[in-house]
Amino acid sequence: MTGTTTTSSDIAIVREGFEAFARGEVAAFADMFAPGATWNHRNDDRHAGIKAGREAIMAFLGESAQLTAGTLRAVPGSFMSDGDGRVAATVRVSATRPDGRAFDDAQVLLFGVADEKVQSVDQFVGDPGAVTAFWA
Repeated sequence: MTGTTTTSSDIAIVREGFEAFARGEVAAFADMFAPGATWNHRNDDRHAGIKAGREAIMAFLGESAQLTAGTLRAVPGSFMSDGDGRVAATVRVSATRPDGRAFDDAQVLLFGVADEKVQSVDQFVGDPGAVTAFWA
């Protein structure tokens, strides 16, 4: 993926998105994504598959927040960039559900960045079975 950003600015875009998400700044988080961005949740659960478009991504994340009564957290660990628009982030994703279910999962998110916007996200979960049971 080529773009007009550099390694450090690609990472800054992704990092700022995580910070906006953590603060609950929905509009700032949504603005990180290009209008035609995609998010591929790579697990066999209710969120499986590709969400196409900023609105679909925000609906997916909105449903996740609703199902977890606002407890969903995504805490990044490290960021790595290839200098060509790809940023890998190690992330700790955790949440609880009102019925008592909980999960705390090490995940990797691979971002495609171009023109100062996230164009794609590939989400790889660490414990597929536990994540599937959580979202069931």
